[in-house]
Amino acid sequence: MITGRGDWFRTSDRDGIHADLKAEHLVTGNLAELNGKYKLRVAAVTYELGGFIGNHHHAGPGLRCVTSGTLTYTQEGETSNFGPGDCFYESGNADHHARNNGDEPVELLNFQVLPSEWEGSSAITVTAVPE
Repeated sequence: MITGRGDWFRTSDRDGIHADLKAEHLVTGNLAELNGKYKLRVAAVTYELGGFIGNHHHAGPGLRCVTSGTLTYTQEGETSNFGPGDCFYESGNADHHARNNGDEPVELLNFQVLPSEWEGSSAITVTAVPE
């Protein structure tokens, strides 16, 4: 398990976002076909006022669960607002971006499945920051 704050969360089109890696563990257990090939990762992510991440994909799928604030999230042209207690799924292979348009920080837990050898941020920039 890996814990602690770091700068592993990087992508070129972002501002006002901070991530704290909480845990990372190689998949083991009853699903033998997955054992050793994938890892699970969870990070606490904060979007400061006006914080954003531009259009990107991820190296693997995951669930995002908002714990405070309201996250404005756009995936393939459809915009949703997620607040405390809301969770949503990201497949990893769809264009999406997010922004804190509110008046308080947004905090969320980012759960992700990644290839076992993956290091650093899973965010992969695909286009410029939307206007």
